[in-house]
This record gives sequence, structure tokens and C-alpha cells, in this order.
Amino acid sequence: MEIIFESTEQFEADLKNHSEAEHDIIVQQLHEYSALLLEDKRDQERRIHQFHQFDGLEDYGSSLYSFIVNYYLRVILTVDNDPLFDRIIITLFRVVDSQFVAEIYQQVGESIYQSFLPPKPLTEVKSNHVTVATSTH
Repeated sequence: MEIIFESTEQFEADLKNHSEAEHDIIVQQLHEYSALLLEDKRDQERRIHQFHQFDGLEDYGSSLYSFIVNYYLRVILTVDNDPLFDRIIITLFRVVDSQFVAEIYQQVGESIYQSFLPPKPLTEVKSNHVTVATSTH
């Protein structure tokens, strides 16, 4: 089985904001984790976490995870099996500080699953006799 890494522009930008030492640790940890994908499932599950299940994905399930690099850093990524081509595709979305991971995870999930998620309700706000509709979170 082949493992393919893909990265987003935002991931690359996040990576540039870290030191060379942190960059090396992130890459090393991702490569070590990718080897676990081909081995024991219990070991791989210790390094990844799903913060949120997104409504509307019942038939699909989310492949979005937070990967633990170390105490301070997390990588938001997806892990998708492609049985047709006998490969696993890991898409790297963000590198984030652990204290912000839940919020960024939610943002990434809403972005990639937006076509599956139910629309957000609108609230009506009146200001100076003008009605403005805004999305609620």
C-alpha cells in the first residue's frame, strides 16, 4: 500500500512560521505516524483525535483529525483510504498551537464539509432602520 502526502497552501504558510527545528520535528513525526498506518491500528489511534462530529455526514463519516506532534503542536489533517488505487492519502491542512486546535479544527471541518453541512440559520438585525441578515455560529 502506498501513502501519499498532500499539503494545502495554508499548511505550507503555517510551517514557515515555525523554526527549522520545529519544522523538522513536524515532518519527522508525520513520517513516523504514516508508517503506523500500515501496522497496528491501536498505535495509530493514540496520535490522532477527532474533536467534533459534523452533522450531515452520517453516510460518509469524517476523516478529519488532529495529529499530536508534541505537547505544543498539532497538525489538522485528513486520512483517506483509496482502495481502488491501494493507497492512503493524508492531506495536511494546518499546523497549530495546541491551545487553538479545537477552534481551528472546527473551521477546517466547516470549510471542507460545507457542501454536506446543513445551512446555518440567519438572524435578522435591525440597525438605523436597515435590516441586515447575518449568519450565526
